[in-house]
Amino acid sequence: MSQVKATFTGGIVAEPERKTVGQSNLLEFPVYVNHSKKNKDTGEYEQTGDTTKIKVTLWRDLADNTDVRKGDLVEVTATIIEKEFPKKDGTIGRQLQTDYVESVVLKHRKELVGAGVSSNDSFAPAGDGFL
Repeated sequence: MSQVKATFTGGIVAEPERKTVGQSNLLEFPVYVNHSKKNKDTGEYEQTGDTTKIKVTLWRDLADNTDVRKGDLVEVTATIIEKEFPKKDGTIGRQLQTDYVESVVLKHRKELVGAGVSSNDSFAPAGDGFL
């Protein structure tokens, strides 16, 4: 069976939601990844204007031990899948979402700078991370 494993960096664009499913805790939040590519003439990376939205879902220990907020820049290593969902207008939409998250690294949080808290905190599951 093939899987798409990816590491992506992006901004959390809504407050994460904590939920309980059965006896498992989960934490969900959307991450927007802004695309860039290298300019052949200048050698600098430039924004392309393209953005990918990925719904991130953390389970169990990773959900319990991850402290992220709207506005945080995070790096996520996960297996991703594309899922269908019913839209309000009755049509079917598609979205990228995580299937299994290996780790979440907080890359930047504005209010943490100079507050004695690392802006590179890493969160990784103690267990297998599956439901």
